[in-house]
Amino acid sequence: MIKRLTRLFTSTPASPTPQTRIVGGGSDDNPHARIGWSDKTDRRKQIRRWMEKYRRGGPYADAVDAYWLFALSNGWQLACEKGAEPMKARVQAWLDQPHVDLDEIMKLAILSAKIAGDAYQEIVLNRGGDVWGVVTRDPSSFRKKWDTYGRITGYEQIIGDERTGSQTISIKKDAILNLILDQLPGDVYGLSVWERAEDDIERDCDIIESTTKAIHRHGTPKQQWKVGDAATRASAADLKAVETEIKTIGAKTDFATGHDVEVVMLDTAGVANVDTYSNVSLQRTACALGVPEEMLGLGRGSTEATATVRMQAFLGKIRTLQAIVARTYSRGLIDRITGAPGKVWLEFNDVSPDDEAKIADWIAKMRQSSPLDPDAIVPAAWARERLGVPPDENAAPDGGEPEIPGEVAE
Repeated sequence: MIKRLTRLFTSTPASPTPQTRIVGGGSDDNPHARIGWSDKTDRRKQIRRWMEKYRRGGPYADAVDAYWLFALSNGWQLACEKGAEPMKARVQAWLDQPHVDLDEIMKLAILSAKIAGDAYQEIVLNRGGDVWGVVTRDPSSFRKKWDTYGRITGYEQIIGDERTGSQTISIKKDAILNLILDQLPGDVYGLSVWERAEDDIERDCDIIESTTKAIHRHGTPKQQWKVGDAATRASAADLKAVETEIKTIGAKTDFATGHDVEVVMLDTAGVANVDTYSNVSLQRTACALGVPEEMLGLGRGSTEATATVRMQAFLGKIRTLQAIVARTYSRGLIDRITGAPGKVWLEFNDVSPDDEAKIADWIAKMRQSSPLDPDAIVPAAWARERLGVPPDENAAPDGGEPEIPGEVAE
């Protein structure tokens, strides 16, 4: 009876039913799906194509990599409520296992969410029902299931293809960590940054390919050899001799010809404005991918101040991304390990070292404003925690004078 009452009062209340319905979820199954996903496999085919384009590398793939590189480069830490230190230690013990690498797990999730719009990671449980690990899966093999109100009810994974025969596996909602970084209103699927930039990516590829062909055709000077004239026709032997001479032309070759041979230079100017075409196209692509153009090798005419402003805007975007990732893994993974929602959570360190320096300077000035009792304004323990400084092992637990190693109290 006591257990039943405990479950009754501690269980999470059911979410209320909305009045409004989902209209265009971008679904493979939804009859009201937005235009573009008419075929059930259409979305998954698009995702496979985007992933193949990313696999080829280039500046576009490097721009996508910038998101997880900046989000994870300065590290992260676990935080907890006061009194929840044992739960934090339990999570840390789980993270210290050899088969667990949370950095790699979050890296693959951010990468998948940026390319495909969604990241699907299975939470693998052991026989006792505890979390064993997290496995990242190919987003092109997944499909979502939801009700008429747009609430996710489960997932489906499609294995195989039309040639070998496909198999659909139904997966419960709580078994999958689904990371979404960008999303359209009313859409149950995430929004791919590659999809948003695809028109500009294809346009840039077309310009680069056309420029390459133009350079191959007009990038090096050529000669037109006129042998003979109307009065004296060139014989086949003469033309053959001229062709042999042309094949031996090098960078230091000069010509001495008779009155019946004329050499006319062609394409002496090469291909003009190549850098302009490439820079404008790549600038639009960088804007569509959401990264500063300097990351793609552009710096045409931009001042250092302009580049700094662009970088600050990008770092602000990364902070928002970090908050979404931290919330997803805190609720979907860490809460599963502790069994107590909200007691332990994930915190990312500041992505900008300049911000850390500003915060440290602000803390120092605030503590100096009250020299007699600096802890009255900014407690030392809070300042250490905010700056990520480990606690002083020699400090007295009651906040009194620190203990001196080797000194015995009377």
